[in-house]
Amino acid sequence: MNMQSFENIHDLWQTNKEESLPDVNEMIMQIKKMRKKMIGRYFIGAVILVLTFLFIGFIGWFYHFERWTTRTGILITMLTIVMGVVFNTRLVQLLLQQDDLTLDNRKYLEQLLHFRNVQGKIRNQGIALYFILLALGLGLYMIEFAERNLYFGIGAYIITFGWIVFAWVYFHKKKAHKQEKEINEQIENLESLIKTIEKE
Repeated sequence: MNMQSFENIHDLWQTNKEESLPDVNEMIMQIKKMRKKMIGRYFIGAVILVLTFLFIGFIGWFYHFERWTTRTGILITMLTIVMGVVFNTRLVQLLLQQDDLTLDNRKYLEQLLHFRNVQGKIRNQGIALYFILLALGLGLYMIEFAERNLYFGIGAYIITFGWIVFAWVYFHKKKAHKQEKEINEQIENLESLIKTIEKE
């Protein structure tokens, strides 16, 4: 039986209640819920980054700094934030492309697989570059203040870079594992559903 969309799967479910088909309605709701949750997560992340960009831009524009390293640090940090906004926006765009559940089931599965690949590249390569540039930008920014007070400078560097390392090792890894598990579960469920349908 050639299934063209989630609507067709739903029709099959209604006409074959004695068959051992998975709960299609629940699966569709899970896919929709996951997509909305991820869109919200990436959208909020982008908004927070934009607000941070504006705040740092305000500091860089209205305060006079004596060293070039301070302004360079601000510039690198702002460019890093722009990169983060681009990452979040790209992922939201990919998720919004999946909004049409009338797509062919295999086409929808291909979109999920493509999203997982892009998400993985951003998570493993893009975010690593993001943290490196952020550390560089903040490191350059704090030089001027560290020169004014050595002990304050040492403490500020320890706290800042300690937080960056902690965020990378703990928060990033934990978040990455959770996101990978979410998308893999949906892909496996959809693959299982398609295989079941094709046997009919």
